[in-house]
Amino acid sequence: MSVFGYIFLALEKEHLVAEEEQQTALYDYAQAIGVDLAEILVEKGVSLKRPFTERAEGSRLVESCLAGDAIITMKVEWILSSASAGINLLRTLRENNVALYCIDLGQNITVDEKRKLIVSEGCAGIVQKIVSALAVCDSSGQGEAVRVTKSNLKNQGKYIGGPVPFGWEVNKEKNLVRNEAQQKIIQAIIQMREDHLSYRDISEKLKNELDIQLSHAGVRRIMESDRKKKELLSAVKNAE
Repeated sequence: MSVFGYIFLALEKEHLVAEEEQQTALYDYAQAIGVDLAEILVEKGVSLKRPFTERAEGSRLVESCLAGDAIITMKVEWILSSASAGINLLRTLRENNVALYCIDLGQNITVDEKRKLIVSEGCAGIVQKIVSALAVCDSSGQGEAVRVTKSNLKNQGKYIGGPVPFGWEVNKEKNLVRNEAQQKIIQAIIQMREDHLSYRDISEKLKNELDIQLSHAGVRRIMESDRKKKELLSAVKNAE
């Protein structure tokens, strides 16, 4: 199995994200799902509207990836350039058993798989339905439709697939609820931060005292993710 990172440097300024930022996101996500990046391909100076298979690096990936390989990219909009092109690309990758991870969806959207913490059918079916519906609409609204769909689900406090945030678990109603054992670890991290320990120091203490392997970046993400999740759940509760 080989895992490839895909960086997209769009012509359109509103879609342009710095190469360094994308590279960091790719490495962090690869670490989070327990894989190593074999290579990172950089697509430069291409319009968002150009189909993935018609881009230099995009076509190279589709042609060279073997069954069991995986592609990681930062945003789904950079891959599904239009409804029709998106349908064809997802079908091709799925038939070839090539996984496509979109960091903004937090999920592999082509090949269903079993996760370490829970068994998840993934969101491949959801994405396929969204893109198929867009085929009868104005393709220019694709990116907004994807964002609105994700936003609506998140605003309901629903789990939409992807790695479950540390400190949380999914209940029968598909809601994220607290995992008390992991929440104790989060509280320990918060206390260490209040004691002015650096993220690197916290990482070392977790490793030496609790046998928990977390990088300093992982510790920071856990704190940020936990804060955002608590704020979201609080907002949902207040709106009920």
